[in-house]
Amino acid sequence: MHLQRVYKYGEPGPAFPLAADGLPRRGNNGYVLLTIEGRRVAEHRLVMERALGRRLRADENVHHVNGNKGDNRIENLELWSTWQPSGQRVTDKVRWAEELLRQYAPELLHSQPISARS
Repeated sequence: MHLQRVYKYGEPGPAFPLAADGLPRRGNNGYVLLTIEGRRVAEHRLVMERALGRRLRADENVHHVNGNKGDNRIENLELWSTWQPSGQRVTDKVRWAEELLRQYAPELLHSQPISARS
């Protein structure tokens, strides 16, 4: 059946044709997509990466605060991390917390304890 359609109508082309570089397009899931150098990129991820000055890590995602997937203003975006400790022992959690601080707030590693800040 498929070949008969191809013979009758021609090649269907890509399932999701790429827009011209830099032009926004709304995906089926509601996110705004951009084509950059022939690659489809979610605009909210690109906005967050530019704000951070680095690429997003595999364990990070971007949350739309107001729930509107088309509102990609940096004020409406939050960086979320899905990374969590593998074990539940206190020592595992402490190691995990130290690594989290190293990645996101290294200045807090050698500061006074939180309870002493109040």
